[in-house]
Amino acid sequence: METIYEDFEPLCKWRREQQSEALELHLPGFKRQQLRVQVNHLGMLVISGERETGEEKCRRISRFRKEFPVSEDCQPSQIRAKFSNGILYLVMPKQIIPAASSLAVATENVRASTATSSVMNLNKRLCLELMILLAISLAIVVAYVNHYHYCHCNF
Repeated sequence: METIYEDFEPLCKWRREQQSEALELHLPGFKRQQLRVQVNHLGMLVISGERETGEEKCRRISRFRKEFPVSEDCQPSQIRAKFSNGILYLVMPKQIIPAASSLAVATENVRASTATSSVMNLNKRLCLELMILLAISLAIVVAYVNHYHYCHCNF
């Protein structure tokens, strides 16, 4: 018996809130056992599913696969999924950074910004020095050409 695969795009709704992110996938006709939800090694939330849609002369399988990046402040081990009435609900809680950690992160950001600023200032200084050397070199070449042009010396 021949198998025909029919890929489709489920309706998705994404909500970003202060404490979590929520994803809703509309999957009418699917059962919980036909769905798979996982976070892969690249930090992508992978949701897939397939189901048979009928048996005529050939076997038809309706399937989908969706990938979403998991935000950096999300706790992958805390992602929860619930399937009800043909809708898959996923809740991805965000990490809560304590005030002391926030201060450490802010301090680190200031250090990184200062280091970047120092490198930029060094680059600006090097560019300025190169421009000055180029201008001096150009002035020397122009002076030499002018001297050679006005001096009717025979070499």
